[in-house]
Amino acid sequence: MAAVELALPTAVTREELVMPQARTRAEEDLVLRGRTLARQAIEEMIAELDLRASRHQLDRGLRISLPYFDDRRQSLRYWSFTVIPKGRILFVPAFVVLAVEREIERVQAQREFTESTRAHLHDNLLQLAAPFRSRPATSAAPILR
Repeated sequence: MAAVELALPTAVTREELVMPQARTRAEEDLVLRGRTLARQAIEEMIAELDLRASRHQLDRGLRISLPYFDDRRQSLRYWSFTVIPKGRILFVPAFVVLAVEREIERVQAQREFTESTRAHLHDNLLQLAAPFRSRPATSAAPILR
């Protein structure tokens, strides 16, 4: 009868026992990849917001779930916040900037994050707000004199 060997992943490999830095490098690589993935998702989110704003699909509310990589949990997580509450409020790009500034204060007050996660989430929020800082309102009525 043939022997069947079950190979399960181990928590610590032989290389990690000999070279403790190997695990640190692997964790750093995971964090770097997670943060890069979050930044790419934000870029796609900005493009989608542009498209929806041009079609006036954001005029009835906007809630954003911003991706970030949590160092402590070693996973991609989402920071959710409301930019425009549900209703009949027209989308103005400045609303995104104001909401991001409010969320930056909330992130800085959170003590559950590590310093690097807090800084990463802060950078992600700034990345989201940057394209909306200098835009004029697309649906603003002209001023009559």
